[in-house]
Amino acid sequence: MKNYRLHTSEGFKDIYGKELLIKKEIEKRALHSFQSFGFDLIKTPTVEYIDVYSNHGMQKPDLYSLINRQGEVLALCNDMTASIARFVCSNNFNTKNELKFCYSADTFRYPRLYQGKNHQFLQAGVELIGAKGPKIDAEVIYLASAVLKKCNVSDFTIHIGSNEFIEALLVDFNVPSIAIDAIHLCIENKDYVTLKQNLYNNISKENADFIIDLMLKGGRLHYLEALMEKLKNTKSYSVLCSLKETYLLLNNLGVFNILFDFSIYSYAEYYTGIEFSIYVDGISCAVIEGGRCDNLFKSFGCDLPNIGFGLNIDSLTDYTLIYDTILINEKKYLSICDDASFEYAFKMNNELRQNNVIVNHISISSLEEALKYAKENKYNAVIEYKNNEKKIWEVPLC
Repeated sequence: MKNYRLHTSEGFKDIYGKELLIKKEIEKRALHSFQSFGFDLIKTPTVEYIDVYSNHGMQKPDLYSLINRQGEVLALCNDMTASIARFVCSNNFNTKNELKFCYSADTFRYPRLYQGKNHQFLQAGVELIGAKGPKIDAEVIYLASAVLKKCNVSDFTIHIGSNEFIEALLVDFNVPSIAIDAIHLCIENKDYVTLKQNLYNNISKENADFIIDLMLKGGRLHYLEALMEKLKNTKSYSVLCSLKETYLLLNNLGVFNILFDFSIYSYAEYYTGIEFSIYVDGISCAVIEGGRCDNLFKSFGCDLPNIGFGLNIDSLTDYTLIYDTILINEKKYLSICDDASFEYAFKMNNELRQNNVIVNHISISSLEEALKYAKENKYNAVIEYKNNEKKIWEVPLC
């Protein structure tokens, strides 16, 4: 029989040491960046009524649900945007001016296929509520790029798409309404074989191939302008004009690493306009995902536009660990002493700690053993106290 006392549940793990220090440092830098742009820090409950995260009364398959003593169905935090929407709409905020909230929270999602994925991950993000337009979209995307730079990440690419564009294109190409849900599902799951079959059954081959091409290709401004030329005098053209304006605004603000990518498409009833994902080299999943979800607040009783994004701190921590991006700059010393020097060592170590030096005093008697331990655990030096005298031994990096 499995001893459950000694195991963590599927999709959960323990975190300690350097990994946790880096995670907390990223969290601190992200929140500082958000607050510097005027976003107010918010903390919502880890457990909400399941209705907060359910769509039209249907439970999402990735929810972690539970029942309290009153028999009410609850869920662990699954989506901070929904929690903030519940908070805003239940507290009668003055929404004449935009509201800005930022957060850091653990979120819980049960993936359809496990495949080694975490079920709990730390996310930091923002929600800008009550305003819309290219300038607002550009501000939020700029902030997302600024957060990565604040975390010493410079090599990243911003992928921009639009649910609104895809929806308008399906209307422009006269896709029958009965086929749209199946097409949504194929695009969201990136099932382009079934998508091609569905499109061929409902629209011309030329238009079907055009949509398939959108899913497989992407590009910079010239790519967008070629689409605009082809789609003149259509409903989708105006959406592309708005995307171009956002792109040019970002360029003027110094953000150039942008690709238009219309395969970004998820939560067909959630996102309503621009969507974006940011990727860094060496990490397969996006470290930041966001977009406009203007219809979400309607389900909570308020008709408010909204755009935001979430930073996957776990993924960014993996990047930092792989590429040794230095976020923690404190000196870290290992301390040893003989019996006669304990009090002296204690006082000297405290003086170092007051100057932001980490000093770990351990009971190792051999200097050789201490140096080996320090090297294995990435200490800068070993302080040896002997006969009330101090000697510092530098630890080689390799």
